[in-house]
Amino acid sequence: MALRIGGAVLDLDRGTLRRDGEIVPVRPKTLELLAYLTRNPGRVLSKEELLQAVWPGIIVSEDSLTQSIHDARKSIGDEAQALIRTVPRRGYLFQAPENEAVPPRAGAAAAARAEPMVAVLPFRVDPADSTAKALFDGAVEEITNALSCFKTVAVLARHSAFALAEHSREDIRATAERLGADYVAEGSVETVGADYSARVVLTETASGRRVWGQSFTFPKGEIFAFQMMVAQRIVTALVANIESAVMRRGLPAPAANVEAYLHFLRGKELLRSYGEGVNQEARAHFLKAIERDPGYGLAHAYLALAEVIIGGYADAPRAVLDQARDRALHAIALSPDEARCHRILALTLLYRGRDEYDAAERHFARALDLNPYDADTLAQTGHFRALRGDGEAGLALLDKAVQLNPMHPTWYCYDRGEALLAVGRYREAAASFSCLPRKSAWQWARLAACHAFAGDHEKALACVREGRALEPDLTIGQIVREMRMERLEDRERLRRGLELAGWDTAI
Repeated sequence: MALRIGGAVLDLDRGTLRRDGEIVPVRPKTLELLAYLTRNPGRVLSKEELLQAVWPGIIVSEDSLTQSIHDARKSIGDEAQALIRTVPRRGYLFQAPENEAVPPRAGAAAAARAEPMVAVLPFRVDPADSTAKALFDGAVEEITNALSCFKTVAVLARHSAFALAEHSREDIRATAERLGADYVAEGSVETVGADYSARVVLTETASGRRVWGQSFTFPKGEIFAFQMMVAQRIVTALVANIESAVMRRGLPAPAANVEAYLHFLRGKELLRSYGEGVNQEARAHFLKAIERDPGYGLAHAYLALAEVIIGGYADAPRAVLDQARDRALHAIALSPDEARCHRILALTLLYRGRDEYDAAERHFARALDLNPYDADTLAQTGHFRALRGDGEAGLALLDKAVQLNPMHPTWYCYDRGEALLAVGRYREAAASFSCLPRKSAWQWARLAACHAFAGDHEKALACVREGRALEPDLTIGQIVREMRMERLEDRERLRRGLELAGWDTAI
């Protein structure tokens, strides 16, 4: 059961709160308070009742309740107290006339898993040591990637694991459990002369029981061997008789030297950020990584991706897309068993146009075969399946990606919105597109079509006005021509939605 509270969505089953498509960090007691309030709408709840409901059997002061009410309002964006109202001398009233159940996602059952899920958190490193911080953040990502190669273990995506680490230490395991992580891997690092000393611990989230722990001391240049060893030890601790051949197949070729690796890590972080010139800076770091290690396959692949992004994705000049394809092919030649190289080549082929879709599908499939629990690969493969006309299969993959990466970046919302639009689930598609914090004219067009199909013409018209304000000369014909949907009927569906919304006639 999920409830919409103003601009937020409270998922009572999963114990999460989302605003603008992102999970909001909330203390467990604040979440319990919100759940109790939403289950009792329109009724004045006394302080005594709330204290008993949220802190049963525990004596706490009214200050705890007051603080939790403050936190609850802040978490749902209710600073004006329009939803959670104070009733003087009586208590609190939850009043949400727009409150409605969010329909369950189709494909959620398909996303259910029997495998244990592990969240690998960023290691605790002296913040003053920027080199060690970058190296071990990268090590955690590589441990996560290596763990994903084992088909018997699911891994919380890197984006969600790093966001999870921002919680206070006392709440982190409870939060990890709510996100579906059965185990949490944590580490701490110290610099000892020319060596690093690291301690890694694997803990069961439900019981707090330590499953495995080990200390490692190794020269600074041997971080690659360390990260693969940790991945193997974690899996060995969780799964009996694991086949080492699976790890050997998924083992990426490491960078030849730490300096190249550091440039690669800095480039990836810049590519994930937003700001003026960050993609160009990322490209410069990938070039430096390749200069220091010409055989570094992943650096070649991410250089291709950076150039496609700088060029405007599908709008990039043909020469840019040709060069990016060639770079990604070279990356695969250097690292044939690195799933990310295949995924980036598939994306590049996707942006080149519908005549490249067969080749793109082969490389998406190869990436998924090499790393079946990489959330980004699942999401992008799901989006691609929807573009090819198999929306239900695409949604099943996207739902699994969201399960592995519940604190996912906002581009998941766009990809899922397109898949929902393709299968005619217009209200859900509109909710997904609405989560995009900054929308292009093309995205406003999709949102307008969804609202029009859902019968909400006022919202559709408002979206049309937003989109036309950004691109006054953008026509329905141009939008449909530039769609990446492979089937004519899918492109015509969007045309009908835009005509219904009045895209070409509204001012």
